[in-house]
Amino acid sequence: MPVRVRVKIEEVRRSEVIHSEALLNTGFTSEELDIHIPRNIARELGLWPPPRDASLEILDTAGGETLSYFIPSAVKLTVIEEDKTSKTIICNVIVSLQEKEILLSDAVIEELGIEILSPKTGIWRFKDEEKFRRSV
Repeated sequence: MPVRVRVKIEEVRRSEVIHSEALLNTGFTSEELDIHIPRNIARELGLWPPPRDASLEILDTAGGETLSYFIPSAVKLTVIEEDKTSKTIICNVIVSLQEKEILLSDAVIEELGIEILSPKTGIWRFKDEEKFRRSV
C-alpha cells in the first residue's frame, strides 16, 4: 500500500481551498518544493486554465517525457491529521495532464517533516513524534 496523507491545499492568490489525499512519492525528485496536481484539481483551485506566470515545460518522468504546466509559488500545503497538522509550506505546482492524483515530491515530504517507515504497509510518522500513522 503506498503512503497517502490528508492535505489541505490553498491557492495563494484567490484563497480557493481543497481537502484531499496526496501520494508521498520519493521517486518524484525535486530541488524545490514541487507538487503535481491533476488538471481537475487545478481547475478547483482556480489554476486552470493556467495563469499568466505558468510556463509549459518538458518533464522527464518514469513514463518518459511529458508536457506539464509549471506554476511557481502557487499554493500553501498542510498535512492534516485528526490530532496534528504539519507546518504550512508554499509549493510550486506542476499541473499534470496524465496524473490522476496529487503527488508530493521528495523535497516536499522532507520539508513537511514526514518519515516513511514502511512503504509497503503504508506506515509513516512526523519526525518529531513516536506515533506511527497509517496511510489513508
